[in-house]
Amino acid sequence: MTKTNIGDHDYTCNPFIGCTHGCVYCYAKTIERHHPVNEWGQYVDIKKYLNLSIPKGTGKKSLFFSSMTDPYQPIENEVKSVRKILENIVESDLSISILTKSELVVRDIDLFTQMKNVEVGFSISLSDVDSKIFEPGSSSPSSRISALKQLHLAGIKTYVFVSPIIPYISNPLEIIRQVKDDIDYMMFDSLNLSNEENRSDFLNIIKKNYPNQFDKFEEIFIHKNRAYYNKLKNDIINTCHQYNIPIHNIY
Repeated sequence: MTKTNIGDHDYTCNPFIGCTHGCVYCYAKTIERHHPVNEWGQYVDIKKYLNLSIPKGTGKKSLFFSSMTDPYQPIENEVKSVRKILENIVESDLSISILTKSELVVRDIDLFTQMKNVEVGFSISLSDVDSKIFEPGSSSPSSRISALKQLHLAGIKTYVFVSPIIPYISNPLEIIRQVKDDIDYMMFDSLNLSNEENRSDFLNIIKKNYPNQFDKFEEIFIHKNRAYYNKLKNDIINTCHQYNIPIHNIY
């Protein structure tokens, strides 16, 4: 558990190094790019600790799973590292926030219902078809929505983070309509291609899979034209207002 400045969280827990979801837009792949054997998306190293050390005086501070990996990626089904950590803190005063792209998270509903303050969120920004291109190792968006419904029915606080919004491919307004009855709030973020390596790799994927959209992507990410995102932001705010959905963050 390490200190973090992500959102309103005080600490973050990354039980793994690497992630086999293989999301092509992930910022972590440029931070953790020097792996001795495999390329990003093809490896996951399991950290050895099982008992999370809670600093003295932590009180009612918050803990986020996870900032540099997905806590419920496929390996978790086998090793149960996250579950063991949660079992260790189930009675603590920590506020727990989980963000994942995996339906596996429903496995731990029994623990979530015992916690004093926990929320579970899903990152959803694509259709099932497009997800196979951009996040090939993750659960399908439709299965994430099904898992979201299960958590909501269990009385657990839930949210959806529509991120990254990929221009002309993501449909955030449709996602709002799909999840509106099963969430407590939503967040939204644009696609960040500020890293040159990420930008080059991503634009090559667009050129290969969406050649008719390539010029539009160059306009946004090379020439820095924000008109698309500015208009979409207004549409998102209006749609969330229509359904009385709180927005905790947008771009």
